[in-house]
Formats: sequence, C-alpha cells, structure tokens
Amino acid sequence: MSDVVTIARFNEPLEADMARLRLQSAGIETFLSGENGAILEPGLGPLQLQVSAEDEADARVILADPGIADSAADTASSVDRQS
Repeated sequence: MSDVVTIARFNEPLEADMARLRLQSAGIETFLSGENGAILEPGLGPLQLQVSAEDEADARVILADPGIADSAADTASSVDRQS
C-alpha cells in the first residue's frame, strides 16, 4: 500500500480482527498496525486498522453499517415484543 490512513483504533484484538475481516470480505486490502506487538505484549497499545487512502471512504461506510445480522436481530426482537 502506498498512502495508508488509519480508519479505526481498537484495544481488543478480536474487535480489530472482526473489522479487518469485514473490510477484506468487501475486497479492501487492510493492514493492522501494532498487531505483532499486541501478540508479544497484550495491552501494549491500540491496534490501528489501516487502508489505502483511495479505499478510505468505502471502508468507513462499511464499518459504520451495522450489518444485516444486527438488523435481523432488531426485527426479531420487535416481533417478539408484538407477540
């Protein structure tokens, strides 16, 4: 990647991996800065999810979208309340 931008910071490695996988499944190349340090020394600092500058806008939209699973859960809970 040439010019990279940090689009998110995570204290929890699992959350960082989930966000990274979400972007990668959309075809956006990612880099997780601080990943190796977090493996060697947990709590060392926030992990920084980075993408190329040209993918920044798309990546931010994808991460801001709660996704279908969250919408399905909201729908199911509203159906339960109506019953």
